[in-house]
Amino acid sequence: MVNVNLAAGARILGFLFSPDNLIMPFKWSHDAGIPDKHIPETWVTIVTGDGANLEASGSEPFISLWDDGGRRIGQHWVEDNRNKLPVSNDPNDNIYKIPHTQNRDPMATAQYVMISQLYSETICISAVQVSNGKLSATWYGDLAMYCGAKWFLSQRKVGDKYPKCVYMSSGGIVDNYPRSISFHVNDMLGTPSKIQMYRKDQQKYLCRSTPRFGWWRRLEPDGTVPFFKPPLQYDVDKETGLEGCDKSPELAVDRVVWDKGVYTRPKIKSIKTIKELRRSIPGPAQNRPENVLTKRRGSNRDPSHLIVTEAEGHEASLVCNSTTSDGWDVVSLREGKYCDMTVKRLYDLCTQTNVDNCFDIERKVLVGRSSIDARGTVSAGETLEKAYRTTEYWES
Repeated sequence: MVNVNLAAGARILGFLFSPDNLIMPFKWSHDAGIPDKHIPETWVTIVTGDGANLEASGSEPFISLWDDGGRRIGQHWVEDNRNKLPVSNDPNDNIYKIPHTQNRDPMATAQYVMISQLYSETICISAVQVSNGKLSATWYGDLAMYCGAKWFLSQRKVGDKYPKCVYMSSGGIVDNYPRSISFHVNDMLGTPSKIQMYRKDQQKYLCRSTPRFGWWRRLEPDGTVPFFKPPLQYDVDKETGLEGCDKSPELAVDRVVWDKGVYTRPKIKSIKTIKELRRSIPGPAQNRPENVLTKRRGSNRDPSHLIVTEAEGHEASLVCNSTTSDGWDVVSLREGKYCDMTVKRLYDLCTQTNVDNCFDIERKVLVGRSSIDARGTVSAGETLEKAYRTTEYWES
């Protein structure tokens, strides 16, 4: 397997999430996607989770841009579903240069971005870099994972990390994949004071702030998204000199519940109290205790495919202990674990000293004890063979 490493510059400070769901700053940039000066275009670089093997690259997505006042300034419109996201590992193939033709001021800066998948093919997006030479920021799939969207591990190494990828599909309701995702560009900056503000209540400031980030089941490419009105005001980050935390953080928090099933424009579903809003947003679907055998809904896209990875950030426990992960069975050599995604159950890998209730990676079988697996009863010492037709190896 070719190591898919999109190592480039470090001109953009963004953020990812640690395995225990703590937001952390992360610096990376694809410098070829950043203009040398302020120009009347926005360059959008899209990073998918993989090339062809894991179906992460499909039909090219639509892209819509608005300024901070909610005025649309440009779009990337896909006329033909035969236009595909390139499956090459060269990020230059995924730079979309969008002229500002829908606004009186061509030098306006895109502050809101919506990515939409109108066609039936599923795509999985790990990162979206946005720049007009004046403002540059990157959204990562980790945020969508943290806020409850369907996700999986990404083979693409961005700098020294592997951002999660979030699924998108035109189906909307099918598999609960969003048709569109939207984000407020400058809120994706990972400056120290902004990170400190988010950490005070990550769910509230990131997931309960729909103009900041939202995912939409049916919203079409020509639709609109909620905007901050009036625009948010920010302090200057003392450490970097860049935009820092909100002057009034509570102004960014939703006071209503938005209908995520709309097709064309934002619609308020209901007005609730702050206490009701807190109850209506689920917490991050990560880090369930490994020894808890509560039933989790399995989600295996192909039970005949196995991924074996040695990379940090590809721990099998991450996908097994999440209620929103959706993908393939995973062996983490670094962690020494195997995740059966059909039943969301985690096993140790067999060793010379551990030969019971474990996964034998050489034979690709579960070595069991009584009733270890929901697919069938395995008596002590017996094995349950997996019908893997393909195995993919991901290097670190």
